[in-house]
Amino acid sequence: MRMARDIFPHEKLHDKYYAAVVNPYDQKAATDAAFKKLLSDGVNDLNRRSMKRFGKTYAEILSEGDRVVILYDIEQSAFFQKLRGDLLYGIYNNKEVWSQFGYEGSSWEKGGYIERGFNNIDWL
Repeated sequence: MRMARDIFPHEKLHDKYYAAVVNPYDQKAATDAAFKKLLSDGVNDLNRRSMKRFGKTYAEILSEGDRVVILYDIEQSAFFQKLRGDLLYGIYNNKEVWSQFGYEGSSWEKGGYIERGFNNIDWL
């Protein structure tokens, strides 16, 4: 959960939206040996790097900035890319969170944005 929140840090989002993405990993790992290895190797690498740099596992590091340094180290790994991709789709494609970001959803079925207040931007 900590890694998920560090990759997409939205303080206003409840943990349940992150958990909805990562909780199915346990079930998939139980039936997919390659996926289990990806997760286990990824977490082990993450913790190895964290221990080397900070003397603590990733989850034990209190500073978000320090944790992000470790994430930059692994951002090209298959483990990081898998989690990042699943979070990207799982969070931002979840209609329950759209309103928390000020997104009203698709507009094409409502005639588009032009006639629906597209030009009423008061913050520009």
